[in-house]
Amino acid sequence: MDYTTFFIFVHVLLMAFWLGADMGTYYSAMLILNKEYSPPQRAVLARVLKGVDIFPRLSMTLILPSGLSIGSLRGWVPLNFEWLIVFWIIGFLWAWLIWTIHRPTAPKWGKKLLPYENIWNWLVLVLVTFAVLISIFSDLFISENWLKIKLALFAITVGVLIAVNIMFKPFGPAFERLISEGSSPEVEKTISSLIIKGKPWIWSIWVIVVLNTALGLFKPF
Repeated sequence: MDYTTFFIFVHVLLMAFWLGADMGTYYSAMLILNKEYSPPQRAVLARVLKGVDIFPRLSMTLILPSGLSIGSLRGWVPLNFEWLIVFWIIGFLWAWLIWTIHRPTAPKWGKKLLPYENIWNWLVLVLVTFAVLISIFSDLFISENWLKIKLALFAITVGVLIAVNIMFKPFGPAFERLISEGSSPEVEKTISSLIIKGKPWIWSIWVIVVLNTALGLFKPF
């Protein structure tokens, strides 16, 4: 079996899920802004949004181990089989954490894990940024320039995720008020302003996913 081809297939599939599902999430968010829908209808849309949003989140957790596996098999990343196993275990644990917290049918106790996810996101950002800097200034980890850029873009994506999570903290309470109390100018303003402010951040993720896909396929540098 050609393991390199297999991991390339997994990596590209994750990219497709990431971009496609993220666009579905965005479209659902735009529909939630429509005041013509009743609060129960908007609650259904929010559930659809949450259900679709789980896929880009899960893709993010496994995109790194799949990419490192390709890099190791191609000789671009100095990682042996044991290290790849460690990265895959970490990736699946991260995926489990996301699944437990963010899916629409997540258990109530899963929400208690949210602070750990926030800590983990910061840790990933620091570690990936450190790996990028080492590669840029020493070539000890990654020697291919295009792969350094891919890893740097992944670090930016993690940073965007952190920023979006912080930005959208008021969304949950505001939406709960919309469902329980009905529409009001204050609630509508909070919800619409958050979604509108989040647009450039979401668009930036789309651009990064497309760029990373292109870098992996064309290797221009």
